[in-house]
Amino acid sequence: MFKKLALNLLATLLVLNSALIAQYSVSTFAGSDSGFVNGSLTQSKFSSAFGICIDKNGNLYISDSGNNCIRKIDTQGIVSTFAGTGEVGNKNGDRLTSTFNSPTGICTDDNGNFYIADFMNHTIRKIDSEGIVTTIAGSGEPGFADGYGEEAQFNFPRGISIDAFGNLFVGDSWNHRIRKITPDGNVTTYAGGGNEIGPDSKGSYVDGPSSQARFFTPCGVACDVYGNVYVADALNHKIRKIDNYGNVTTVAGTSDPGWNNGGFSDGDYKSAMLNTPTELCISFDEEIFFSDTFGNRVRKINIDGTVTTIAGDGTPGFSDGDGVLSKFNYPRGIVLDNA
Repeated sequence: MFKKLALNLLATLLVLNSALIAQYSVSTFAGSDSGFVNGSLTQSKFSSAFGICIDKNGNLYISDSGNNCIRKIDTQGIVSTFAGTGEVGNKNGDRLTSTFNSPTGICTDDNGNFYIADFMNHTIRKIDSEGIVTTIAGSGEPGFADGYGEEAQFNFPRGISIDAFGNLFVGDSWNHRIRKITPDGNVTTYAGGGNEIGPDSKGSYVDGPSSQARFFTPCGVACDVYGNVYVADALNHKIRKIDNYGNVTTVAGTSDPGWNNGGFSDGDYKSAMLNTPTELCISFDEEIFFSDTFGNRVRKINIDGTVTTIAGDGTPGFSDGDGVLSKFNYPRGIVLDNA
């Protein structure tokens, strides 16, 4: 039995294969140099690919941020444009004529709907199972406000995940908060706070009850089957957990907050150092896989709390092969399939 992890780099989709003894190998799954080309896996090109998700049929969907669209890789290995024209915009309607502005996070539900964090539009978009794109939250202007639908405001929403009840959780990066969107469109602040917002602001680091907790540019979010929400708290260089009672704790990472303060060390979660983790996913047995983006590595938090590196030697570059000997260039989106 093998596990496969799919990872987005700036222009290339990589796959990690793992036997149960947890030895990983890296291979290029799709893409080459930067561009916008559909077709076969080897012919295809992406530009600043960020979020990635997988549907129940095994198709992959990628937020191709630099191309302002959503791409699809079907189970036959054909790459196509699923939504967006490639032009910058915020047009709703048919998925093939809709427009986006640097989409980042993406997730899907069991009904064939997709949800996108439209980063530069400061909105959350939906592509329903009929292929219609709508804006479900966000006014389109950067800011901070809770409320229903377009009454709400986001500040560069980055990651997005959905729970078993249809609630969406968003890493509202430059509001330094985790936001929740209920199925009826009500946007609330799920965790985090503070007075500073915007790209020039500085978050902080505090564990505790959700209203008192503090984040610093939270990016990727992932929900587990128990109702916990995990956060890649990028500029705190930590992985955080919000349990279903609203308590925020640190799962891994000891580096000081701020730019250029990340580090690298594996080991116990209390001493491990991370370097700007941005995206994460969770296995059924509660292992956490994350892209340690500025560390140019893919790492794992085991169920015993130890942090290990499964791929990447830490130097930016591009090479396939044995996991820890391979090279990545600021890896971001990550997803785990069931193979």
